[in-house]
Amino acid sequence: MTPGLDKWTRLRIVLVGLGLICLGLWVCGRFFYLQIVRGPKLREVANREVQKLCPVMPVRGQILDRRGNELAISTRVYSLVAHPPQIKDPARLTRELAPVLGIKTRELQEILTRARPFVWVKRHLTPEKEEAFRAWQAAAEKTATLDKVTGRRDLDAIYLIPEAFRYYPQLALAGSVLGFCNVDGQGLEGLELQYENYLYGKPKTCMKMLDARGRIVVTGEKAWDPEVIGNNVVLSLDSTLQYIAEKELSKGVAHFQAAGGMALVVRPETGEILAMAQCPQVDPNRYAQYPEENRRVRPITAALEPGSTFKIFIAASALDAHAAKPTDAFNCEMGLWRLGAKEVIHDAHRYGTLTLQQVIQKSSNIGAAKIAHRTGNVRLDHYLRAFGFGSRSGILFPGENAGLLKNLRTARSPLDRATLAFGQGVSVTLLQLTMALAAMGNDGVLMEPQLVKEIVSPRGEVVKEFQPRSQRRVISPETAKQMLAIMETVTQKGGTATEAVPPGFTVAGKTGTAQKLVGRAYSHSKYNAWFIGLTPAQKPALAIAVIIDEPKGAIYGGVVAAPIFREIAAQSLRFLGYYPQGENTPVLAGLLPTPAAAQPAPQIKHPAPKGMAPPKPLQLQAAVPKKPLEVMPDVSGLTIRQVLNLLHRSGLHCRFEGSGLAVSQEPTPGTSITPGATCVVRFRSQS
Repeated sequence: MTPGLDKWTRLRIVLVGLGLICLGLWVCGRFFYLQIVRGPKLREVANREVQKLCPVMPVRGQILDRRGNELAISTRVYSLVAHPPQIKDPARLTRELAPVLGIKTRELQEILTRARPFVWVKRHLTPEKEEAFRAWQAAAEKTATLDKVTGRRDLDAIYLIPEAFRYYPQLALAGSVLGFCNVDGQGLEGLELQYENYLYGKPKTCMKMLDARGRIVVTGEKAWDPEVIGNNVVLSLDSTLQYIAEKELSKGVAHFQAAGGMALVVRPETGEILAMAQCPQVDPNRYAQYPEENRRVRPITAALEPGSTFKIFIAASALDAHAAKPTDAFNCEMGLWRLGAKEVIHDAHRYGTLTLQQVIQKSSNIGAAKIAHRTGNVRLDHYLRAFGFGSRSGILFPGENAGLLKNLRTARSPLDRATLAFGQGVSVTLLQLTMALAAMGNDGVLMEPQLVKEIVSPRGEVVKEFQPRSQRRVISPETAKQMLAIMETVTQKGGTATEAVPPGFTVAGKTGTAQKLVGRAYSHSKYNAWFIGLTPAQKPALAIAVIIDEPKGAIYGGVVAAPIFREIAAQSLRFLGYYPQGENTPVLAGLLPTPAAAQPAPQIKHPAPKGMAPPKPLQLQAAVPKKPLEVMPDVSGLTIRQVLNLLHRSGLHCRFEGSGLAVSQEPTPGTSITPGATCVVRFRSQS
């Protein structure tokens, strides 16, 4: 090998090596540029070509009443979505879709040309619009052509996705209490807002994989994905009692041509709110059509002067503090009492001397003011605040009003102290007043108002349970019993509310007629008519408060609000299984004795006439249960009438076969039943 050849060989080797090194450096540089410098942007472009990220909106949990009836549910609807960067001919797509969706052409084109990877075209399509889009989609599939460059069709860039839509199947029933949601399913008012964290599910996104022509081949989307469903909220409200309260309240408002009204039904022993009605009503399905004032839950948010209903709390304070007795006499000054040169208190009627019981029965302003004066400012302030006036009740609901109660310990004006005794210069919410009333029916113990019983997961597991909670003892059981007896005289002959008593029941209550404040002066033409009461009076099952705003023609609570109370109380008691005392003696359904265990009443034996068989002993009367039956009792040996009284009035549908005495039944004794179930009872004549 010659030296020259070796020289050129070495040169070629060097040149090839340098070329390989440069190529390697270029590849590394290019790799660095594509992966590091432009990597994120290129990956985003690639993902847009092969993936569609679609939101999966959460499904709100249900709101149920205490019996499991649906008050707020989420139904499946479809929304139209699009991916603007993947649409090659938005003008043509706009021309075709605008008339189908009922959207203006300019508005739709603006949506389809936005610089966003994902847009909502139209939320919550009606069934008609959804069907029209699907028809257009089917027709477009037949004539669709592929884009020459990308092989993608505009049809694949716009499609329907399932979504949850909030619906209230009972329409306006408890509408203001439930509240409403926005288009994204987020609670804005009422219980929907208060329990947003429990009701609102967890949003997520799903990924759709596309092939080279842009067609969806893999989707991660699931309709009604369990992971996005929220919890259910079970209320203390009873939809039937709510319907009764709203119906009777609306009838009363219409009859007296009033501006509005409110009604509240509470169980005294537990503080559970069974019904919360107001008029005008609100349908949360169409919440935008109602003014904001109507959407407010006025029993909780509106503070009003209670009028003469406040007198019972003045009397209870005096009795419990041993400042007065029911028989103590008070001079009512023949209807006019001068506290000073310009400070005068009037009564609607001229009364001389009245006992404390008569002051409440006749509703004397002067008598109530003198009872308050005898109690003393310090003690009276203590009791009224213990009843819950001047502070929030603790209910879990947005916007509760605390009302207004002046500090009587520092009050100097004798007129302010006197007028407070008959409900002027103090403001309360209907909820505060009803809970304070319920305390008298609960042996003097004030309960915390309860509107929600429990939170339940979609799988039926109890997430959170709200037990009845007592806040404090306000008055002694003896004082509570005395007040019930005194308040019962209000609804008896000589009282101001004889129209408040349902036939066969007793009521312990109080009327009120409060002048409304217009500016800084009391109006002489606008009033609030009140009636609050406990029924039955001896052992109250319900505390009910009714207020009618600005009634026409009549203004007194005993004339306007008391009849509404009567109808709400009568229908509610019957539904709950309480019946007039004249018909049967109520007993607990679960403790109902079977005929075999019951002891027959002693029979008086009379000699039978000659030629005739001795008379058969009378059958034992079956007691009517006080509450709807939970288990099927043994009806063997009872007559058709007795079985009908026992079962049909307790919410069961009965089918009778044969005649005589009951010999068999379906379901069998001890079987769990629900109101509305059907039972079959067979009878046979006893020869």
